[in-house]
Amino acid sequence: MLAAIFLAAGMLSPKVVAIRAAPASQTPSFSRDVFPILRDNCMACHSSAVKMGGLVMESYDMLMKGGKDGQVIVPGKSAASRMILMLEGKVKPQMPFGGNPLPADQLSLLKAWIDSGAAGPAPGEAPVSAQPNIPNIKPEVPVVSPIGSLAFSPDGKMLAVGGYQEVELLDPASGKVLAALKGHADLVRSLAWTPDGRRLAAAGGLPQRAGEIKIWDVASRTLSKTLNGHTDCIYSVAASPDGKLVASASYDKLIKLWDIETGAEVRTLKDHIDAVFAVAFSPDGKRLASGAQDRTVKIWDVATGERLYTLSEALDSVTAIAFSPSGAQLAAAGADKTIRTYALGEKGGSLLESVIADEDTILELAYTPDGKTLISSSADRSIRFRDAATLFPKKVLDNQPDWVEALSVSPDGKWLAAGRYDGSVSVYNLANYEQALGPLVAFVPATGAPKGRESALR
Repeated sequence: MLAAIFLAAGMLSPKVVAIRAAPASQTPSFSRDVFPILRDNCMACHSSAVKMGGLVMESYDMLMKGGKDGQVIVPGKSAASRMILMLEGKVKPQMPFGGNPLPADQLSLLKAWIDSGAAGPAPGEAPVSAQPNIPNIKPEVPVVSPIGSLAFSPDGKMLAVGGYQEVELLDPASGKVLAALKGHADLVRSLAWTPDGRRLAAAGGLPQRAGEIKIWDVASRTLSKTLNGHTDCIYSVAASPDGKLVASASYDKLIKLWDIETGAEVRTLKDHIDAVFAVAFSPDGKRLASGAQDRTVKIWDVATGERLYTLSEALDSVTAIAFSPSGAQLAAAGADKTIRTYALGEKGGSLLESVIADEDTILELAYTPDGKTLISSSADRSIRFRDAATLFPKKVLDNQPDWVEALSVSPDGKWLAAGRYDGSVSVYNLANYEQALGPLVAFVPATGAPKGRESALR
């Protein structure tokens, strides 16, 4: 998940997108000339989901409304317009924030538009898409999909594996592919089975564009419905213990509850001020826990959508949370390399244990069904097993081939599945911590190794 977070957050080197300027003889048009520049260079920070400085640039009216510092466009006066002053660096911070300055021809075009009166779209003019202009760059060599998610079925007979635009159902004993569920928009970052095993929710979506949850009928291997509503990709999905609801957590800072039968959005939970990376139902289904980049864990009332309280001990992003099987304890961990466990009350939670657990960001947490062991994976390429009550270490499986992005424990507590960023999957015997299956290539490119899962990476 960590690599996917970096990509969606725009933490790679920013680049200004080149836009063809209007001919000098033409008066610049907002829709044809101005909006594409704003969309491709500014929208990552000035969308409805992010709204930095209170400024949204998704439409002409929103742009002209301005932000918390007032109007950014003064029609007829580019030299007095805050947007131009910030693009030129005369008002700090210079925009685009953290990126290269806007090319001179694009800056001149924006000035010319403002000086000509900053007119909006002409009546009847077709609106320009607010979606960023992202080039479709295809790899030149075969690429193995990373593992974005894993989940054992409730009866333990299938292991769902989420990859790029696809979910595979594997026999966890042999590694044989039982089915391939295709058609997802991007990497499947989270999976959740309904308790009866009839449905599988697979979540992901396109970064900075839209979240997506596909609900699959497992017996028939057919798509039941697709749930859309988030404005950015989804990092976590959970099914309620009664199988009636699905909760989703997104980079758009929102949590949504969905009726799994109808696909209707039941409610949206708003209180996080940054991307939400993890969500989990309590075993009784009455509460929902969420972990986010704003360094908090929040506890919600599922029936009302009310935020009950916030746990704020984390020093950095919270990327993983897990309820103990009894529901009496919640574990949370993330970028500060620390695992914290809490006792949850009606009006607040108390910190039980806290330990610096790994040498890098903690990616996943999972309890064994008996509640005695807490398992974590980390960007330090390890899987660690700890006493759930004390967090004392019991065992470590280090030197993993790559980041273990996904963990799932079988319902009988005998097996641990681990999925890695290099596209490999292993199943471990929890009685002796030995690898029982794998590492296997989960998603093999068409021009790569044979499709049979007998081809191991060793």
